[in-house]
Amino acid sequence: MTQIFDLQARQHKSRVLMSHLASRPGAFERSGVTVRNATTLVSSSDAAGMARLFDPLPTASGFPVTDQTAMQVSTVYRCLAVIGGSVLQLPLHMYRVAMDGTRERIQPYTPLWWMLNESPQPRWTAASWKEWVVRCVHLRGDQHTEILRYSAPGRANEVAGLLPHHPDHVQVRVVDGRLRYDIFDPATNRRYGRDQDDMLHFSGFGFDGVRSLSAIQYAARGAIANSLAASDYMGRNVGEGAMPKIALQYPNKLSTDQARLLRESFVAAYTGPGAQKLPLIMTEGGTATPLHISPIDMQLLGSRQFEKEDICEALGVPPIMIGNSEKTTSWGTGVEQVTLGFVKYTLQPHLCRWEEELNRKLFRQAGRFVEFSLDALLRGDSKAQAEVFRFALGGPGSGDGYMSVNEVRRLKNLPPVDGGDEPFRAQSGKDTQTGTTP
Repeated sequence: MTQIFDLQARQHKSRVLMSHLASRPGAFERSGVTVRNATTLVSSSDAAGMARLFDPLPTASGFPVTDQTAMQVSTVYRCLAVIGGSVLQLPLHMYRVAMDGTRERIQPYTPLWWMLNESPQPRWTAASWKEWVVRCVHLRGDQHTEILRYSAPGRANEVAGLLPHHPDHVQVRVVDGRLRYDIFDPATNRRYGRDQDDMLHFSGFGFDGVRSLSAIQYAARGAIANSLAASDYMGRNVGEGAMPKIALQYPNKLSTDQARLLRESFVAAYTGPGAQKLPLIMTEGGTATPLHISPIDMQLLGSRQFEKEDICEALGVPPIMIGNSEKTTSWGTGVEQVTLGFVKYTLQPHLCRWEEELNRKLFRQAGRFVEFSLDALLRGDSKAQAEVFRFALGGPGSGDGYMSVNEVRRLKNLPPVDGGDEPFRAQSGKDTQTGTTP
């Protein structure tokens, strides 16, 4: 089950529904809620909430799709690893807006910067947290990270830490026009509530004011279920010996007992674990004819490739980025163009949502903000990075620069040089850093 309870309403109760839930204690245990108090949490008038109380919707293949089963599909696992690996590389820089409208990076680094880029709380690194956000948003639609604040005088409302929660342990409801989060802490068996100002709610596509759409449930459910079914089918065939299909033919008629003994002796010698794989000896004019792959098996192999592409399409990852090079991508040729399309159409929409959520919850006012630095994605591509720096520095044929030499050196963790703090200006035909004519 993806979600067990819906907390939007409490006034209606269903005895039939509660009887069903009482017979399935494992569902309550996974959600951190006991049967004893479940009647106060379930709304039988909410159709969406009622649906989530039962098993996931059946698929044509008969395999249910949940966040756990979806991660068993290698394509889903790899796509999420690519997206998460891209996001965790991106540092979150903090800026302030000056009175003249210009912005400057906040230096030196603050405790909040450390939480966002190194460790949001003692049990988590920032990289693991960002990957967790990616996983929850794509598999469940949303991710919730609690904002821990100081209560001591003089530091009231300052951010003390960021605590990521499992989707099963957070339920969202609307109270007086604001979001209210009911949280279960499995470590202490405690339940408590938080206002929307104290919860980072990272949403995905289709956020309706309470929750977002899950990519695996809405866009890729059928393809994932078919992949699970195909994997199960092929696994069972391998478990039965992975022996090519063979027809044993005899010119003369065999009795029922003779055919049975022949079949059993063949299976015992050539299939299953511990098979001896001895040479096949046919007597009485018998022949063994290998059968070609059936049309059903051919379609199965073709469908697995189609499902891989379908899952990639739903998650917004070019197939070539997960090692599938059988078809070219429509995002252009070359790694640079593929990466650019991936960043523009997959990463940036997520980053935009998450930046807005961080800024409005962590600062609560205009003037300061955080922003992901996409330059980090060029760190491993020396040629592309050199090209970017060449245009950033400016020069003859490139015009004015928008970065100074020392700014570039700082990005490369190099010490500053004398006279390297001013960007190149070509209006007068002189380099403002050296005063010489280019």
